[in-house]
Amino acid sequence: MAGKQKLGIDGVVVQGLRAAGADTLPRQEGHFKSVIPEMKGCHWATINLQLQRPLLVENPDHQTEFDWGAARPETFSFVKIQLEFPIGGPIRTAWIYIPHDSPHFGKPFLVEVITEKIEGLTYGSLCRIHVRRGRVEGDWVVI
Repeated sequence: MAGKQKLGIDGVVVQGLRAAGADTLPRQEGHFKSVIPEMKGCHWATINLQLQRPLLVENPDHQTEFDWGAARPETFSFVKIQLEFPIGGPIRTAWIYIPHDSPHFGKPFLVEVITEKIEGLTYGSLCRIHVRRGRVEGDWVVI
């Protein structure tokens, strides 16, 4: 049954491309904080989560274009979520970070998340994202 509801999706922390924290996000940080002031307290690296069910983002909370030194300006989308780590533990404000020119773009089982620095989070850690708005269509969560 499709309907709007708060949804939780479990995911496992996996290794990404290792570019966001080391290179790209530090160059993008100032622009993103000017577009989304709530991101001021974030740690500027991504947590890559392999989700247990597919997620499709049709309507992000924010979208911006930024010329950060790539071949051309890139589009970035953001969805405000909550991140729970460990499961049953603290819930933090977080953002799904969607760089449209990334090799990860369009992969429904993988999200990159930006939030505050989290002690004890390692590859293989189980987390849960909480989506504030969305609907279920079959196995998919659609925002």
